[in-house]
Amino acid sequence: MVRVRAILRFGWALTVVAAGSSTALASPEPQALWTVDDVLRDSRSANGRLPIALFDVAIAREKVSEARAERWLKVALEGDFIYAPPNGYDPAVTNAGETRLQVVGRQPIYDGGARRARVLRNEADVDVAGARYRVAEKDLELDVRSRYAEAVQADAEAAARREGALRLGGYRTSLESRRASGQGVAADLLKVDVRLATEQAAIVDAEGRRDQAKVVLNVLMGREPDAPLALAPLPPPDGAAVPEGLGIGFDRVPEVARAAAEAKSAEADLEIARAERKPHVLFSGDVGFLGSDTSRLVPADLRASDPDANFGDRIHRDLGYSFTLSLSLPIWDAGAIRSRVRQAELRLQSAERGVAFQKQESRRQSAQALASQRNIREQIRILSDAAPSARDSYLEAESRYRGGAATSLEVLDAYAASVDAAVRLSEALSRYRIAQAVAQRWSTP
Repeated sequence: MVRVRAILRFGWALTVVAAGSSTALASPEPQALWTVDDVLRDSRSANGRLPIALFDVAIAREKVSEARAERWLKVALEGDFIYAPPNGYDPAVTNAGETRLQVVGRQPIYDGGARRARVLRNEADVDVAGARYRVAEKDLELDVRSRYAEAVQADAEAAARREGALRLGGYRTSLESRRASGQGVAADLLKVDVRLATEQAAIVDAEGRRDQAKVVLNVLMGREPDAPLALAPLPPPDGAAVPEGLGIGFDRVPEVARAAAEAKSAEADLEIARAERKPHVLFSGDVGFLGSDTSRLVPADLRASDPDANFGDRIHRDLGYSFTLSLSLPIWDAGAIRSRVRQAELRLQSAERGVAFQKQESRRQSAQALASQRNIREQIRILSDAAPSARDSYLEAESRYRGGAATSLEVLDAYAASVDAAVRLSEALSRYRIAQAVAQRWSTP
């Protein structure tokens, strides 16, 4: 009974292990392979993050146009009609009502530089929004490259484990033959069955990680999460050496540019706050109709001066123009302006500290990524030599076992070492690609 269960477990394991290759062979039309550049292209055009950041840029540009327009002449048509009957309020106060229809123009003459500073602030906000868009773009690129590398690594790991499991299945077949001939290898068969089951669980786990990474890539590209996605394998690292020091681009990354633009915006806010202490001069002019007494067609004062006056005479009298020059200079406000200036000074200091911090953070991220690249590259070199040797060691241990010069434990240890070397090599390649993407993320504008 134990033997039947073991055979069933072995058959189930080998069936699932070989499922990936057999499914691929049965497919009549293989899918077109997506390269990382293909995924990046579709992600930039269809991803949901970038349009939101792009709207912020457009809004900031419109605010610049608004701030510039505030510096120039404003012309408006204004009017009102107040009806106050004779038995209402005191006519000396209300003039028995009032009617007004004027074209009014207003032009600021001097405001202490507040409007000019608002233009500079909004221009800085455009740079802030542009830097945020670039941050979103670079984060998207890093996300795509990382998920792509993870999917390719998980696929390579599953393939390496399947290949190892098939080799171990061949070894198990030889054990079955030896047991059929009467040799006591039942314990060795149980160990192999346990190892095959463990390997199958690892294959399922790798395939799950691959599918999860593909779901993320599909969503980033604006596709259905479960859409089929066949990824092209990544090329091995090129022969170029990893730079020993930082490049000159780490202090020009979007985070640093955004912090610098925020500092300019805070500086403009300080100028706006200081402008409140200065005099403000406004020139305005109007032309149109302005008259009193809306309860009669011809006001009493006009009829008193001309008994034959009519409505046309009233229109002629009320037609005119005027000019006004206004001055405003704060004298005392209980310290409100001083507090606003101090707030703006503190925001500027905070923004300047933010620039220094972002430069430091960019330097750290770039240095860590380059150090990681150098370390992983050495691992890849070692594992590239070790993986074939570990596979040959397994074949040699299996051959010695058949000749009676090795134990089953030695065979399983050699098998574990060969699979582990292949898996670790795929992981190192994936981590190298991710470190390479991180270094590019934090060392290029």
